[in-house]
Amino acid sequence: MDCINSYAIVAYVAGPIAGFADRLRSELVPGCPHHAHITILPPRPLQGSLGEVREFARPLVAQFEPFDVRFGAVEQFSDTQVIYLSLASGACEFITLHDVLNTGILEQKELYGYVPHITLGQLLAPGTFERCLELSRRRWRGFGAAKPFRIETVTVVQQRADGSWKDLAELGLGRVPAVG
Repeated sequence: MDCINSYAIVAYVAGPIAGFADRLRSELVPGCPHHAHITILPPRPLQGSLGEVREFARPLVAQFEPFDVRFGAVEQFSDTQVIYLSLASGACEFITLHDVLNTGILEQKELYGYVPHITLGQLLAPGTFERCLELSRRRWRGFGAAKPFRIETVTVVQQRADGSWKDLAELGLGRVPAVG
């Protein structure tokens, strides 16, 4: 599968919350190839090689200790008609991680202010946004209290021509290499 010059850094979500998000997303957007994740750096072209990006990002990510995320409510970005699951805790850590990584060879002016979240629905069929938003909220209420999810790694990904993403490098939080 051909890849394009579009890269991002994400934190994958696992467990019951990932199952919930993946099932709902595939129902709202049939054929959606994305797995539940929280984007840290939105898609951007690389300003260097993948090796340079890894070497730039690895020590920055390693400065952060693993942290827990709790999920909040189903929300919407009205201007783009995106339905998402908000973060009740862990958002500050993601914002700081975004701000630290969005420098040097990874720096890019963002189109929108950074809000960490799990996307549940985007590029919805015309005229279905309100119905999809209400369905998402109803399903989330029915899901019950989600356990906290621990963020220990982030992944550099590259977009394929079909819109799917290829994992390129996993970077660990709190893993500052020993000196000497």
